[in-house]
Amino acid sequence: MAAAPVASPFPALPSSSIAITSTAATIARRCNDILLPPPAAAAREPARARASWAGTGERRRRSEEDDEADAEADRRRKVEVNRKIASRKALSVILRREATKAVLDKRKPIKGTRRLLPRTVLEALHERITALCWESALKVFELMRGQVWYRPYIGIYVKLITMLGKCKQPEKAHELFQAMVDEGCAPNLESYTALVSAYSRSGRFDNALSLLDQMKATPGSRPDVQTYSILIKSCLHAYDFEQVKYLLADMARGGIRPNIVTYNTLIDAYGKQGR
Repeated sequence: MAAAPVASPFPALPSSSIAITSTAATIARRCNDILLPPPAAAAREPARARASWAGTGERRRRSEEDDEADAEADRRRKVEVNRKIASRKALSVILRREATKAVLDKRKPIKGTRRLLPRTVLEALHERITALCWESALKVFELMRGQVWYRPYIGIYVKLITMLGKCKQPEKAHELFQAMVDEGCAPNLESYTALVSAYSRSGRFDNALSLLDQMKATPGSRPDVQTYSILIKSCLHAYDFEQVKYLLADMARGGIRPNIVTYNTLIDAYGKQGR
């Protein structure tokens, strides 16, 4: 005997509902076919993307290379322009230097010489000071004082006064010292010592000692061991041993101790005299 069919716990769907469900499934499959590429096309998409990225990278690299080439060309143009400007400036400096030398050597008349090249004038002055050509040095210095760029500088005065002392020109040294003061340069220890040396080298000890007293009364210009050593050496050259004793005593009163230069000078001078 055949078994009786088991009744479903769910209610049976009407035939119209089954038809609608079938239609919806068909529509869904067709939409998927339209929206989703076939498997072969989907496999080709990554390759296309990679090719697109590769093309973009190549274009970017070429663009960067072009930018670098433009920058390099611009840099070279600037270098060339700067080189031409520097060449013109160098030529101008050379011409001005030659013109300045011509004026200093008196190959041209002293006319319109208020704008001479400072470096060339200073070099010419230094050469004459080193060579102890005091007359020529003073002429160059006077020419320099007439330049539009000139400013009083005590260091130049000290060098000139020292040179004049070596050339036994104490009067000229004194005149230059006074000109320095008139131009507003306050005398300092170096300038005083240079003038003391100029006086003492020429045996004018009275003027040197008078200046020594003036230094003591000037703040910041009190004589030091170098000042006294210069005076002692000059006195020893003149065999004025009494003056040397006075200077040594004056150093002791001022609390200034002789240095090795002072002692060597004394030993040498007294040894030659057998004292």
